[in-house]
Amino acid sequence: MKYFVRLMVAAAAAAFAVGPAPAAAQQAPTAEAALDIYARYRENPNISTEQLENGLWRARLPLAALRSSQGAIHLDGASASEEISFAIAPQADVTEARIVLRHVSGRAQEGLKPQLRLGMNGFFIGQLDGVTERAAAINEIVLDPSALVSGYNTLRIDAVQRYTLDCQDADAAELWTEIDTARSYIEVTYARRPLAATLADLGAVLSAGIGGVDKLGILAGQGDADTLRRGALASQAVGNRLGYRLPEITQLTEMAPGEATEGRDLIAIGTPEELAAFAPDGLARLEDRDAWLSIGPSPFDPTHFLILAAGRTPEAIDGALRALASEGFPLAAASSAVIAQSEVPATIVSAKRQPLRTDAKYVFRDLGFGGVSVLGREQGRAQLSFTLPADVRFRDDDDLVMMLDFAYGAGLDGRSVVNILVNGSFERAVRMTNPDGEVVPGYQIDLPARSLRPGWNTVDFQIEMSAPEQGACAARNSRNLAFTLKDTSTLTLPAAGRFAELPSLSLLQEAGYPFSGLESAPMAIRAVDASPETIESVWTLAARLGQINGTVFTEADFGIGPELADANTILVGTRPQLGGFLPLQKFSLPETGGFSRELNLVDLGDNGLIIEGESPEYAGRLVMLVTAETEEQLIGSIRALVKPSHWSQLSGGAAVWRENAATIVSKAADATFTVGDKALGARKTARATSWGWIVSIAAILFAMAAGLALIARYMRTRINGK
Repeated sequence: MKYFVRLMVAAAAAAFAVGPAPAAAQQAPTAEAALDIYARYRENPNISTEQLENGLWRARLPLAALRSSQGAIHLDGASASEEISFAIAPQADVTEARIVLRHVSGRAQEGLKPQLRLGMNGFFIGQLDGVTERAAAINEIVLDPSALVSGYNTLRIDAVQRYTLDCQDADAAELWTEIDTARSYIEVTYARRPLAATLADLGAVLSAGIGGVDKLGILAGQGDADTLRRGALASQAVGNRLGYRLPEITQLTEMAPGEATEGRDLIAIGTPEELAAFAPDGLARLEDRDAWLSIGPSPFDPTHFLILAAGRTPEAIDGALRALASEGFPLAAASSAVIAQSEVPATIVSAKRQPLRTDAKYVFRDLGFGGVSVLGREQGRAQLSFTLPADVRFRDDDDLVMMLDFAYGAGLDGRSVVNILVNGSFERAVRMTNPDGEVVPGYQIDLPARSLRPGWNTVDFQIEMSAPEQGACAARNSRNLAFTLKDTSTLTLPAAGRFAELPSLSLLQEAGYPFSGLESAPMAIRAVDASPETIESVWTLAARLGQINGTVFTEADFGIGPELADANTILVGTRPQLGGFLPLQKFSLPETGGFSRELNLVDLGDNGLIIEGESPEYAGRLVMLVTAETEEQLIGSIRALVKPSHWSQLSGGAAVWRENAATIVSKAADATFTVGDKALGARKTARATSWGWIVSIAAILFAMAAGLALIARYMRTRINGK
């Protein structure tokens, strides 16, 4: 193991340079030093919840935390809009709500009354005058609590903008409004209802929304390999249902009143005897091979839940966790269920969340595309998205074939097109040339398969329509502008090889590879010690990896200790527990955008470190090391790492970070290895090329023989004629 640590650190040393850590970094932080001096930007705009008096809670949701796109909202053009969705759990009883927007509009619109129109769930809630001053303004809109519903709510912001009352270019650069998403937020005050839910309500109760699962305590044993495995599966069962956020996950060693259980949702895993103190009626009579799953109010806080997953054998307990994790398992509208061994779901991952198979044909509607119509507007957009396996490799000459079913209206001019972009890069355009309009079934578009990438892919259809016009201020009727792309269109993927170059934190953050739970290669997860912080770190990291593809690691090998297995292995623990780094080994991180910092691997300080490398004991296996200096820093670092703001920045072969997302720095791996069959496509091409050469040579030889025969016949004729 020491050899492995030295190898991993040597790989990191090749990637980073380190000067000695400042002496002040070892001192107790003061109030003034609480700000991370290495952060390049202001604090992360995280969702926050605070408890008020009289049993009320207040949640503040910055718009930046609700959008996948980073930065401000830009509303450009005469008519532009943005939609933002957020969830409210059924446990939350909303008493007050408001929206605070910090916005500014282009100075050219001064005096022409640009406006922002706001709607919630399709209903008008208010309008704001556009601010054309030199600085942004802040406006508040108070909401009627009844405007918010359980489940997802959608805030729509429409900008109506003008720079002239005469002939206006609808796409002029002067027409813009910008909304500061870090300082604009939705604020909701709510009370928590006493829990009244059945197992059939798990999908609603396990919510990432306001009043949902913010803190999760898991009782799974006393710190052995079974504890690690069961807690990881329970964490993934919850994390997969939350979708995009993770709660603060902690390990419980007992169920007792106190800070560890109050204000927290709970899951308890074990035998009927181990759970007898708080088990409902019927659990004691559970038969040996059956599994038990139940939900009810927590005995320590009736507004939170207590889920029990029990069985008398390890197989039965595993069956209860499988039922909890399977979103498609038909749970009854009752507080408890006894699940026979034959009823335990064998497959947990939903087919809709799995990557697409190559060499297959798909209908757009089966990929979640509902069809798009653009009426009376010059521009529109449709997007098709799907996931490919992380190790997919297409040949350079292969094509992705789409058969598009679409229609467009009459009276369009020759500039009307549909631009097709794959992963943001322009690939093809379709012209709409018939002045009488047209219905087009099965229009074939061949796109280069090399434009696709492992993991998440998008195909954008940018619809641009225009009609003939005369004069600068010609009256215009845009109602003839019409385009429809139907969900009956199809996509056909070519055959592909399976190959990946590792280490690659990009593949990890995009697709979880090779720790997604979908690979055929074995996977092992190791907590270096059995401390609560290390176990919680493993559970949190496992929940994030499972969340990517909706997987649950039922086939993974869990263990306590630093021993490596003949498998792709995750090792989680503190730096001292991993045996120490090379003496006096120092290296510094590269400058990124004018930002640099020092790191001393004899003491990681406040930094978390993730680094991948080939296993020194098993060739072709990847080992991923996640570490920090102390146990408290380890769990804090991993809770920061799994946030989208950090996770989305992972790349290369190693990375370090602190709590602020601006502090993460990645470095490419100097040494890589490959898994899979990169030469598959090349061999197929070579075989095809070889046959082509054979056919070509045969044709040439045949032509030469035929030519010689004709020449000989001609000569014989001449000779005989003489």
